[in-house]
Amino acid sequence: MKQQAFGEEALRQHEIDHLNDQSLHNTMDSIRNQMKEALQQGESLTSEYMVQLSQQLDTYVLIAQIRKMRCVN
Repeated sequence: MKQQAFGEEALRQHEIDHLNDQSLHNTMDSIRNQMKEALQQGESLTSEYMVQLSQQLDTYVLIAQIRKMRCVN
């Protein structure tokens, strides 16, 4: 069953579908490196910046999980 997306959700779905696996991996590595660097500079895990990076990483992890689920089905 194919889901339909409208408005802003459709735009995000389009962006996700056109992000190849290597780009996804590179983006996740970049966010992870930013988090490491911020920690080395004394940033707290609960700081606004770290939470923002964590949320961004969560988004890409979710994309990867959705792709894996699609391949299994």
